[in-house]
Order: sequence, then C-alpha cells, then structure tokens
Amino acid sequence: MKFNDEFFKALNRWQKGWSEDQEKKKEFTSALKKECETIDIKYKTVDCPCYRKRYLHQGELVDIIINDNKIEGVTSWTTDVRYAEFFKGLFRDGAVTAAIFEHIPKKGEVILNINKLWECEDFIKDIENFKERNPDECDAIYHFEDGQNEVILEVPLKGSEICILSGKSSPFDDICDSVNIPEEERPKVFKELIDNGAFIEEIRYVKDEAARNAIKNTIRSFYELLQNNNYR
Repeated sequence: MKFNDEFFKALNRWQKGWSEDQEKKKEFTSALKKECETIDIKYKTVDCPCYRKRYLHQGELVDIIINDNKIEGVTSWTTDVRYAEFFKGLFRDGAVTAAIFEHIPKKGEVILNINKLWECEDFIKDIENFKERNPDECDAIYHFEDGQNEVILEVPLKGSEICILSGKSSPFDDICDSVNIPEEERPKVFKELIDNGAFIEEIRYVKDEAARNAIKNTIRSFYELLQNNNYR
C-alpha cells in the first residue's frame, strides 16, 4: 500500500497537537479521519486492551460515573498501561481525580493504530520519501514514532471501564446537585453510601478490580438510594 502526502500531513498535525484549541482539534480530526478512510483495515485494528489517562472535573462526573457515557469524539489511547500511568503525572490543579480507562476496541472504533504503521515497510519507505521533500511536516511523526504505543479511537468514556484512580476525588456533592438531593439530607446519604462500600472521596491510588468495584458500588448504591428515597 502507498501512503500519500495528505495522510502524513494529517497524522503529523494530529500528533503535534492543538494546545487546547478545540477548533483546531475539530479541523485536525476531520482531516485525519478522511485520510484514514482509505487505508488498509490492518492499520485500523487492535487485538489488545487500550488505555486512556484523563483528569476528571466537577460537572462531568455524572456523565462518566452515573450515566456511564461521556462522548469525547476522537481521542488518543495507548496499548501500554505503564505509559498511561506516567502520562501527565498523578495530579492536576482543578481536577478531582485522575482516571485511567481500559477499553477493548470493537470493529469500527479504531481510527488508526500507529504501532501497526511502524511495522510496515511500505509506511517507512513512504515516510522517508515524504521527509526528504517535506522535512517540517513530519517532525511530530518522527518524534513519537511508536514510542507511545498510540491508538486513535472514537469511543465514549465509561466509568465502568475505569481501571485506575489517583488523586483526591470528591464527586459526592456534584452528583447530589444533579439529582436535587437537599443539603440537609446529604450526611445521611453519604453515610449510607460509605456503609455500602461506595467510592466517594479521599481515594489516593486504586487499581484494577479495586477501582472497578469502587465505581460499580458507587453507581449501584446511588441508584438504590434514589429509588428508596424517591429523589428526582
């Protein structure tokens, strides 16, 4: 397979990033998706779990933890959980926690598996040719190569897929606000959740089944409380 110049330009812009400029992200995403439509399916498959490090903020915890579905569009993941743990550290000011999501991609969810590109002789030959003609438009591609084990996916974030939590997390009031639980009733609700083993706050570092169970307990307990107390 031959990789064209527009593919390399789109991939380079994606890997260089957009510095939190969401309009640029839309532009880069659209270009990359277009160029990936015609590449071989083997570059759009993943046969192992993928991981994404994400700092969680007040206001989005309900969608992620309770609704189990926050749409984020196209995002970068990695097949190396160790890289996900290292990426951007453990804490960030303004975030309530850092979470690592584990997802096994289904058909149609993979935009591009960058590792697969670097295993391909055609890709390496074509990118070398492109570099000779456009050295400034492939700097990010060569900077990262396959070192991040990057896979580009289009999947929602799901609390049920969190496998690691770090930092201090306090989603309790945020969730109470979303379902109109009065302030005076929150101490009772909080105690019931803790008694049921739910994840509420002050978790410093939780991994694997402990993290998954904490999220599951929180979701189950909250729905039970809503039902038993007729909160709206």
